[in-house]
Amino acid sequence: MRSPPPCVVFIARTHAIVGGTIVVSVALLHLFTRRLPQIEFRVTSYGVTGGLAALYLGTAALVWFGVPPGRLLSRVCALLYLPRFNFGSLVWETMNREAFKAHFRRG
Repeated sequence: MRSPPPCVVFIARTHAIVGGTIVVSVALLHLFTRRLPQIEFRVTSYGVTGGLAALYLGTAALVWFGVPPGRLLSRVCALLYLPRFNFGSLVWETMNREAFKAHFRRG
């Protein structure tokens, strides 16, 4: 299998880094607070953050392999980056490139 174009690698890597950061952050937070009775996280907290991590990591995989729903999910995930204008606009413009769109059209 050929490697995807650089613009696709950039977007997939960005989503994977965010997903991985969520997983590592939750693991460290659990490790440091599990013995503190004042700080308690319910199962719902882990479910929401686990769902977010799964969304970002799943989107990274879908973008990498060019699965069509990955394009829409990538837009949804990229909303997080928009407040950082220099980075958010770069990600958004990268997803507008023809090479990125063509990656999802090939069979």
